[in-house]
Amino acid sequence: MLGGNNPIRKSAVSNTRQQGARFEHQARRFLQQQGLKFIAANQFFPCGELDLIMQDGDFMVFVEVRQRSDSRFGDAWESISAQKQRRWIKAAEAWLNQQHKSLETCACRFDLITFDQHRDQPEPHFHWFKHFIEFNH
Repeated sequence: MLGGNNPIRKSAVSNTRQQGARFEHQARRFLQQQGLKFIAANQFFPCGELDLIMQDGDFMVFVEVRQRSDSRFGDAWESISAQKQRRWIKAAEAWLNQQHKSLETCACRFDLITFDQHRDQPEPHFHWFKHFIEFNH
């Protein structure tokens, strides 16, 4: 039975979180090298989570970091459904509300950074999708 006390399941979740944190750190470092300023990471809201929040000039940049270890089910960017995009926007809205701002008053961008592992490559393939979500307010 796979219950909440299953040590194998807990270990798999822990490893997944550790891997996710490693990729988020790599994404953050890359974006900082591109001149973006780090604002926050791992912001949780009932409507969703924000992996990274960066600033690029006048733009607040909400960054989703995705990793795929197997390309059988497509590349990482393909896992961003319309529902995920709506949750991403709602989480950004919630974070902005905490800052006494809104999507209507703040220049925002939604970027995606992916790491795709293919069997014939020793290292994951990295890609930065600037303006992944076309957002007009």
